[in-house]
Amino acid sequence: MRIGYFTNTYPRAVDTFIQREVIGLRDRDFEVFTYSVRKTDDTHDVSNLVKAEKASTFYILPVKLFELVYLNLKFLILTPKRYFKAVRMAVKTSRAGFSGTLFQLFYFQESVILAKQLLKDKIQHLHNHLGDNSGNVTLLASMLTEIDYSITFHGPHVFFDPEGWALGDKVKHSKFSVCISHYCKSQLMLFSDPCDWGRLNIVHCGVDPEIHAEFDAKSMSNRLIYIGRLAVEKGLPILFESIKMLREKGHVVSLMLVGDGPDRKYLEELGATLGIGDQLEFKGYASQDEIVQYLGESDIFVLPSYAEGVPVSIMEAMACGIPVVATFVGGVVELVENEKNGLLVSPSDIEGLGNAIEKYLYDSNLRQGIIQKAREKIVAEYNINVEVDKLASLFRRNTHS
Repeated sequence: MRIGYFTNTYPRAVDTFIQREVIGLRDRDFEVFTYSVRKTDDTHDVSNLVKAEKASTFYILPVKLFELVYLNLKFLILTPKRYFKAVRMAVKTSRAGFSGTLFQLFYFQESVILAKQLLKDKIQHLHNHLGDNSGNVTLLASMLTEIDYSITFHGPHVFFDPEGWALGDKVKHSKFSVCISHYCKSQLMLFSDPCDWGRLNIVHCGVDPEIHAEFDAKSMSNRLIYIGRLAVEKGLPILFESIKMLREKGHVVSLMLVGDGPDRKYLEELGATLGIGDQLEFKGYASQDEIVQYLGESDIFVLPSYAEGVPVSIMEAMACGIPVVATFVGGVVELVENEKNGLLVSPSDIEGLGNAIEKYLYDSNLRQGIIQKAREKIVAEYNINVEVDKLASLFRRNTHS
């Protein structure tokens, strides 16, 4: 069975969950072809796997103008009904205003190029991750080719502007849609027609419990770790303020930040301004092996986000036996149960976050109890092998031979 996997930018260092799915499906005898709008830069080349995926992925950009004109004419002449159906959908799902129309024109042209490649590769089903602008391209390419599609929705970004991202239309015209959590499903139910709710299926992202094995117990050395994008929605200034608060109380902790993003320079400057710069270590993007190593060197995982889906980084920490502090946002509460397998605090709560970290520093019994329950949760509900089986079943049931 030939499946196409399509995202806006692939393979990113932070999207290990997509890479795990692709590998898992290939292990289950699917032929998985990967497509992307644009190629990642060299900072994402953190492993041989990423490099191999990059080498085998088809990229839409850069566009060759004469080829684009030819492809539009070809689709228009050979399949005029499909072409105009896709044009009408492009118009219907465009954002208001000149810029919205202009961007949708770009997405339509990207869909023409993708459609050509899907037909060339004899793809039987197209799957998209995230449902953002690449979801627009997926929808339009499906109409140009009559190849069924599905989308894995994550959030939180697309839920900030559900009409602008045309979530209802993307669900309606999909063969099926995947939600990574009940929270994600509830948001899609808000923004789609009730008659389409049967298309919504929950399949978790996951980790391999064998790769992310629990570390042996160790004494505390006050080392915190954050893994994720350095971006505004992650709430890192709150964590920095909490670290300053702990320092003023006599608790000097270090924080390793694994990942990169648009806010890195701002965060480096903020750390210096708050007087905690010497407690921060910015590692940049890391491979899976490096992430496991960094977790093994750490005592507490902290994710102070304002908005989230269900973070894979938390799953990795829980699987490795690193106690977690996170916030009551999005699908996090389906993964972390407060004071059972982790600690949860309100987003933006500097004092609450600092107090939660302090709890772990003082209470070894709390840490050990949480570590055991956290590992059990991951093995039972967020095992990548089980979740890929669910996804494979959806593909087989919904794809024509």
